[in-house]
Amino acid sequence: MSSVTSEDVLTLAVDTATERRSVALLRGERVLSVVAREAFDGGSANVLGDIESAIEQASVALEDVGLFAAAVGPGSFTGLRAGIATAKALAMTLGKPAVGVQTLHAIAHAARPAERLVALIPAGRGEVFAQILGVGAGGVIVEREKPSHVRPARLIERVAGLGGAVKWAGGGAHKFEGLIRDGAVASGFEFKSVKDERYVAGAGEWVVAPVGDALALSVAAIARMKFSRGESESAEGLRAIYVRPSDAELNEQCHARG
Repeated sequence: MSSVTSEDVLTLAVDTATERRSVALLRGERVLSVVAREAFDGGSANVLGDIESAIEQASVALEDVGLFAAAVGPGSFTGLRAGIATAKALAMTLGKPAVGVQTLHAIAHAARPAERLVALIPAGRGEVFAQILGVGAGGVIVEREKPSHVRPARLIERVAGLGGAVKWAGGGAHKFEGLIRDGAVASGFEFKSVKDERYVAGAGEWVVAPVGDALALSVAAIARMKFSRGESESAEGLRAIYVRPSDAELNEQCHARG
């Protein structure tokens, strides 16, 4: 464990799991630089280019980074592999600690606070990666259930049984906003799409929070909390959380059964 404290550690965080790839560099809680762009290509070369841009904007050296953090899924398979491999390689090369942050946790952190928040990421084929979480104003995450891979209609039906005061967040919430709205109306809840991520859903409301520009900021914040609790690890410990097999793995399984 590094002797550097979470208050002054230089943290480099990467998110390549969502539709908008981002890199953030923070000194303690102070944001030094952010690079974000649409993730049309999650390749390692582009991730490295974003990291170089963030380092240059912050006027620091890569060797000064004391903690590497990466969103480890669920999310885009190609993106996850590129981001995790890049963060792992840099941390190993420099001998620095690393922290993996669950993507759905980072989404909840960005949309805090909420007693009950449904974090959603598009998973392709009309499905989503989803998890019901609680998150305090300080960013502490509480898991209400495990992450799942599910059809939005089924998820909405299940959440309707929990009642109101629900905040929906992430790219999946915006992609399926119409279904969420219909589910709210059918269940007798007021539906709102808000511009303030800090908005707290009332007892009879379902609220869709705005999508932030750079999820890497929340990846960094959660990583710093884990680092302060002694939960950082060696780079080798970074592992992707896929929730479901990749299409290639599913095809391989089908061929094996055939």
